Amino acid sequence: MWLVTGIDEEHRFPDWVAAAAFYRQIVEDWVARNGGPDRCGDQARRVQDLPPGGSQEVEFTAADGSGETVRFALSWDIGGGRTDHFVAC
Repeated sequence: MWLVTGIDEEHRFPDWVAAAAFYRQIVEDWVARNGGPDRCGDQARRVQDLPPGGSQEVEFTAADGSGETVRFALSWDIGGGRTDHFVAC
């Protein structure tokens, strides 16, 4: 499963195309609400260069001046979202 993570969300997709479209959407929406591509720089443009079938992570500094880092990621989730396997130490 493809895993897309954002500020406070996590979504899984069986299909890379759907996952990439959602990833691009949430990143572009965040960029638009937080100063646009001019403020966000190259990280905002990286989502357009996402290689087919590839993973990516982008980071931005929050626009509210808090210095907080905001991360978005598209990655292959090996566990597929399953939580039926636990490891005890």
